[in-house]
Amino acid sequence: MRINLLGPLQAYGDDDHADLVPAAQKVRQTLAVLALNANRVVPFGHLMDELWEGDPPASAHTALHTYVYQLRKRFSLGNPRRGGPARTAGPRLGTADGGYQLSLPADHIDVFRCEPLLARARAEFGDENFAQARDTAAAALRIWRDDALVDVRKGPMLQAEAIRLKELRTSAHHLRTEADLHLGRHHEVLGELTAMAGREPTDERAQGNLMTALYRMDRRAEALQVYRRARERIATELGLDPSPRLNALHTAILTSDEALLRPAGRLTAVTTTTRVPRHLPAPRERLTGRAGELARITAVLAGQRRKDRPLVIVGGAPGTGKSELCLHAAHRASGHYPDGRLYARLCDGAGRRVRPAEILRSFLLGLGAREEQLRLGTTDLSLLFRTWTADLRVLVVLDDVCDVQDLAPLLPSGAGCGVLIGGRQRLFVSSSAVHVELTGLSFDDSLHLLESSVPRHRITMDPQGLRRLTRLCGGMPGALFALAAQLRRRPHWTARQATAWVLASGESDGDPLGVRAVFDRTLATLPAGLRPLAYALLSPSVPDLLTPELGAAILGISDQQAEDLLEELTERYLLRARHPCVNGRFSYAWEPGVRQLAARPSSTPAMCSA
Repeated sequence: MRINLLGPLQAYGDDDHADLVPAAQKVRQTLAVLALNANRVVPFGHLMDELWEGDPPASAHTALHTYVYQLRKRFSLGNPRRGGPARTAGPRLGTADGGYQLSLPADHIDVFRCEPLLARARAEFGDENFAQARDTAAAALRIWRDDALVDVRKGPMLQAEAIRLKELRTSAHHLRTEADLHLGRHHEVLGELTAMAGREPTDERAQGNLMTALYRMDRRAEALQVYRRARERIATELGLDPSPRLNALHTAILTSDEALLRPAGRLTAVTTTTRVPRHLPAPRERLTGRAGELARITAVLAGQRRKDRPLVIVGGAPGTGKSELCLHAAHRASGHYPDGRLYARLCDGAGRRVRPAEILRSFLLGLGAREEQLRLGTTDLSLLFRTWTADLRVLVVLDDVCDVQDLAPLLPSGAGCGVLIGGRQRLFVSSSAVHVELTGLSFDDSLHLLESSVPRHRITMDPQGLRRLTRLCGGMPGALFALAAQLRRRPHWTARQATAWVLASGESDGDPLGVRAVFDRTLATLPAGLRPLAYALLSPSVPDLLTPELGAAILGISDQQAEDLLEELTERYLLRARHPCVNGRFSYAWEPGVRQLAARPSSTPAMCSA
């Protein structure tokens, strides 16, 4: 028997593939309480307090016995009693000392597999073994599937446990990201740190880690702004001043303390001796409908007969899953690159470019560069990187690439190295590059992705509602996963309620699926003068099929300016060129999903002088 509590409740008997978790909420509550107290007696009174919150009915004892009977029968747990025959091997749900006891090996319950890993990670962190602490904390976090007990009704016992486990998960996230900061991976964790600080505005640990990462990226003003926001929220919500530790960090940033730029502890010694960086983030989601593309990329990166450096460029409209595909392919091919796997995003969360020098410093630090070597300028850093990779087999993954000119300093020189690029626009790097372009998922793949991400009862309750929800996502994996996450967070919602939420939020300029922000980051790569024009073309009042003449009339610009704008949008996978018109010019249609997911109801055509 195996029980998983770190997410939706799961319970497996002899068959590890058959989830036998009960449907009745009070039976689920009983199972959750017994599992969290496995191998300990849970008194009858505690169970009744949990199930009826201090107001049990007269039939409470009978009902509780019935719930336990159902669990014994469903999972073949037997009924040993105190003083009875000796227990045989295997899980048992027994009656003893005025309560019930579920006897089960600790490693058969995910909570008890996670907690020892976190204890070990803390010890490794305390010993300044940051690389191992990071990997151990990441292994613990992979056990979590969602918030603990997310779909279980909670009385006082389970509510207290859910809060404790939430704090445990937050602590694990902090531990892993702080280990990453000690390893010089501030670029890789900036997005995660930003999200954590946004979710927990009064969590000083989260705010301090974000400040440190921003400062190391030469974004001192933003780091100071994070402190100001945190100080205001702490004063407003808690009536307190920031802690001495956060104040000390603020002072160090104000005075440009160079110690903040150096990871602490034994990092230099560790990286110099190992020189095998493993910078790849773990994929966040499973792939659906991308088996062919994944196989093609992996085959190129793992190719042994190629004399030139394997180079793959993955492109596609925003939200089609380029980043996730790149991570899956990179991990699958990583065994062919024993000298390291390097990873960087060339645009930050706001769509701004990350300077090549910052990325090169992160790469070289992972490869074992000394501190004085990292003070070089971009040209010298690039030369050093090429020199070091000339005889290595290193995989370099560069995501969110907006301009081919940003790539030149970051490409390794060795023929045994591989390069995997995720592009926000069409890129030409080399005539030998393999191009893989993604489109939205088919409806069947989209429906399968959503069905596999939500509890089974959601599908059987309203299959037609789920199909309508799927259509709203336009085949975009990012939108589908965002929707599945919302349904997990709100298990009481039906598909109809989720549909109403998406439509209502969209009509009020909201971003319920988080996809408009993705499109905004792509549009941010346009020249500043073209951005308002692009947003104007997304207005619901503009026809779906565009021509230079129509664009010029709508925007009040010349035909040539309109054509240049349409071509820029085509390069960024937002428009698709169709057959030439009679005057020799192309017509353009929005890529599937772009119009319905990126447009804002308040968008209006911006009139500009020709």
